[in-house]
Amino acid sequence: MSDPGTVPWWVTLEGTNGVGKTHLAQLLRAQIDGAVLVEELPDVAPDRLPGKVIAALAAEGDLFLRTGHPLTETLALLALAVRRREEAPAAVVAIEDRGGDSVAVYQALTLAERDRSDPYPIALRLLAMADRWRRRSDLTVLVTADEATRCARWSARLGRPLTSHEYRRADAVARLYEQIATEDPGRYLVLGLSRRTTEQALSVLMGAIGALTFPAGVPS
Repeated sequence: MSDPGTVPWWVTLEGTNGVGKTHLAQLLRAQIDGAVLVEELPDVAPDRLPGKVIAALAAEGDLFLRTGHPLTETLALLALAVRRREEAPAAVVAIEDRGGDSVAVYQALTLAERDRSDPYPIALRLLAMADRWRRRSDLTVLVTADEATRCARWSARLGRPLTSHEYRRADAVARLYEQIATEDPGRYLVLGLSRRTTEQALSVLMGAIGALTFPAGVPS
């Protein structure tokens, strides 16, 4: 359980671009009285410190926030993920659109680019680091979708076709998440949207959150 008196339950939706997690997080927030949505870091208002840090990392126009200093970028992004937890407003449930796991996965791929190494062990080290800095979410949901769907959604959001690099990076992110989920099945609730309607996905999430919200010994 999260720290009492702040946010009793913390739910994080993770996944690659275009899987539909942001839309799902918004719908989930509307379903739960007293819930708060913790928006994805790139969506934070630019006049706030996190927004200023993201703007600095994106200043060169790289969608993956690469400035040529991957270790510094990684530590900055992990620190922002921790800060979000510390500054979250009081709520019954906090629904986080991407958290430390996304930082670990995306940055592991960036760090691995330097010497063409395997990103999987790097991701595990970053996940362990994130878990030390902030308590793991009470429920972490890995949202997935088929390749054609997620790429089409991301392309529509960008307003242009994906570049070959963006396409490859999205595929690498999806595969790395899949590898982590396979090797550590207790880390994520994997929610595939390719064969579920939005209503079915919300039902699955509400059921999982309901199991957290009313455990034995905690009054409803």
